[in-house]
Amino acid sequence: MRIARKLAVGALLAAAASVSVVLGSGSASAVAITPLPGGVQVDLTPADTQWVAQNHFGQVIANLPHPSAPSFGEALDSAAAMSSQYPDGRVVFTVYGPFNELNGTMLALQ
Repeated sequence: MRIARKLAVGALLAAAASVSVVLGSGSASAVAITPLPGGVQVDLTPADTQWVAQNHFGQVIANLPHPSAPSFGEALDSAAAMSSQYPDGRVVFTVYGPFNELNGTMLALQ
């Protein structure tokens, strides 16, 4: 079981790293990822938020094999769609907890 958990965590980290590269490749300022006690905060730039909204990236995340993925993906798409209506709109979210019990917050900023 430990091996499966380590593989799952490794796959998630690899996916997160590739997402950061994809999002950051089109703009000079990439996604800001800030470590927090017990979690991480992700701050998308306005350009990244536009990209997430236009490509419905939350649907991709919703298909990941994790119990939190569907609700997170739906919330990400909704927040990005709302924020992308404004020139400086962006999305900020936090994720806390162990891999099997993730929780957090998401903000759509104007």
